[in-house]
Amino acid sequence: MRKKLIASIMAAIVISIFLPGCSQQTTENSQSTPPASNEATAKASEGAAAKELPETDDVTLRYIINNVSDIYPYDFALEMGYFKAEGVNVEEVEGIAGGGAAVIQAISNGSADIGSAAIPAFINAVKTKTPIRVIYGGPAIAHEENPGYNILVKKGSDIKAPEDLKGKTIALSARGAMMEFFLHLYLNKAGLSINDVDIIVVPAAQHEQVVESGQAVAAVDGSPIADKMIENGVAESLTTMYDAIDPELSSMGWGYIINTDVLKEHPIAAKKLVSALIKSDEYVQAHPDEARKVVAKIFEKRGANPELAKYWKPYKLVDHGLWKDSGIKFWLDFMKNNTTTDTSAISPSDIYTNEYNPYFNK
Repeated sequence: MRKKLIASIMAAIVISIFLPGCSQQTTENSQSTPPASNEATAKASEGAAAKELPETDDVTLRYIINNVSDIYPYDFALEMGYFKAEGVNVEEVEGIAGGGAAVIQAISNGSADIGSAAIPAFINAVKTKTPIRVIYGGPAIAHEENPGYNILVKKGSDIKAPEDLKGKTIALSARGAMMEFFLHLYLNKAGLSINDVDIIVVPAAQHEQVVESGQAVAAVDGSPIADKMIENGVAESLTTMYDAIDPELSSMGWGYIINTDVLKEHPIAAKKLVSALIKSDEYVQAHPDEARKVVAKIFEKRGANPELAKYWKPYKLVDHGLWKDSGIKFWLDFMKNNTTTDTSAISPSDIYTNEYNPYFNK
């Protein structure tokens, strides 16, 4: 009997359904193929021109959901049937992780095999010799149509620049996540660090309340929380992740991971997993309106409000989800210079590999 992850689902719907969108190179077939609602339509998608692989290993890869209302490539591929069409078995485990660090822990302790998180979490995992490896980069973390995280201040606030945040209270929904590193990057523009502000951890669904009441002068959020706070006239965006980081860095950030022991035992399944994700992402980025309907279905199945699908933003899949060392090196250097984590002994190859991506040229 496989272990099942027991995790608490946040009482409030916390969501960041902003995973990037819009591959720069979408194939003709992936643009014309409808959502793979069944095996036959999924097989019609020919997004990744990989060599034909043997039938999948006799394994079922167990997927742990990051957050109850976060929509990731795994979720689309499962709902639209791309894994099944590619010949790889994927099933959701019981429970919700509640964040990238919890996803990594679940994969490490054997409760799950695959999941998603962000680069800083991967660096911390490698530092502690956690058995995970990123095998697919996936869509951009921020881009023109989806700016990613926002630093939100009360509408009409006097806070207009990073230096205005010194000594102020800022609400985050978690510590050590990408949202905190984004805030740190913004503060650095004024020579400040995360230690120059007071961080409080508050569920994202309560950020509107704490900003409106003045309990915090700012909050860091993505869609749909950021959209709703701005739409309700409570907050305005001080900056976005897309504005704060280099375009090359914004093209990567989230990653899709697998337990390294599983990877060694089932490399064919891993290749088919990545191939299915690429085909699914290419369809999603080419058909955002249809993808939004899929998002609504996923929300409904999870007991979340399907109306939140209107806040979902398109994908941008850069270079078929292949990663570059430069993006990893940036975060390794940033963490070394701005946190207590010594990353000197960590190299990009310790974190990720493009080997299982059919577009990778060795």
